[in-house]
Amino acid sequence: MIDRVLSLRGRVSLPVLVWLVVLWLLLWGDLSWANVLSGTLVGLLVTVVLPLPPVPSRLRVRPVRVLLLLGRFLVDLFAASAQVAWLAVRPGPQPRSSVVRIPLHSGSDLVVTMTAELVSLVPGSVVVEIGAPSALGGQGSIYIHALGVDSAQGRERTRRTVLLTERRIMRTVAAPQDYAEYLERCRADGSDALCGGNRP
Repeated sequence: MIDRVLSLRGRVSLPVLVWLVVLWLLLWGDLSWANVLSGTLVGLLVTVVLPLPPVPSRLRVRPVRVLLLLGRFLVDLFAASAQVAWLAVRPGPQPRSSVVRIPLHSGSDLVVTMTAELVSLVPGSVVVEIGAPSALGGQGSIYIHALGVDSAQGRERTRRTVLLTERRIMRTVAAPQDYAEYLERCRADGSDALCGGNRP
């Protein structure tokens, strides 16, 4: 019985439970004891019956790098929005697209997810598939549907953009040991020019 209680305690994450209760209250649009209690019960049910798998990570967040990452993301966002707007109104045939596979080097499911999120938030690129490193022997990858890309140079440009995004994320959140392993994977893949730098 004690083992079962400890197992349930390990499944329930307090931050996740609080977030689920907040979402429940937002869905109902009313802050009442009944909604808080029912949201807590639903949150407990969800976290016990459908537990999330543990995501091993040794994050080391660097606040200045976070600001640089967000700044670069905003620049990419505005530039891509202008390009997509031009593709929509320019005369001539419809723009062609490509699906590009980009092998990633972080070795972390979390970093691959963060990279995919940042890439997919930029107009003109949609992530169609993610290969998690934990399921692929440490070599993650993402497949990008890139609008207006129909040449080898365009596909290489897309690959470069994604790898630079991964590098910025690694410099923002990676522990030194993880960053060193990331650089080794880059060198083995021949992408060390895009990974760059010896320190996070």
